[in-house]
Amino acid sequence: LGAIIRRPKLTPALLQKPPFRFLHDIVTETTKATGFADGLYEGDELQSAKIKDKDSKLNYLTKIIKCVEIATGSTIQIRPGKVVAGLEPENTNAFLQMLATAATTCPDS
Repeated sequence: LGAIIRRPKLTPALLQKPPFRFLHDIVTETTKATGFADGLYEGDELQSAKIKDKDSKLNYLTKIIKCVEIATGSTIQIRPGKVVAGLEPENTNAFLQMLATAATTCPDS
């Protein structure tokens, strides 16, 4: 992802326990840079500050996870509930790698 986006900075501290805002910013910047998942989100979903409750965060993450799975033709071992809770960072990081793959190989998805 570092080759696709300049911000947010992909620091080890953030990648060890990625907060929702960090993930939202990564998805947003990846879409801006590549066009991948353009149109997937609308309204309040486009602004991380307006996604406050757990259900909204789960819906946001579920959409991008499904989009990446469809674009890559693979299943990602990730549970949105654990991601929102900051758990299972290894699965979250594997998802971010898949996002980068999808964005660079299927940018118009």
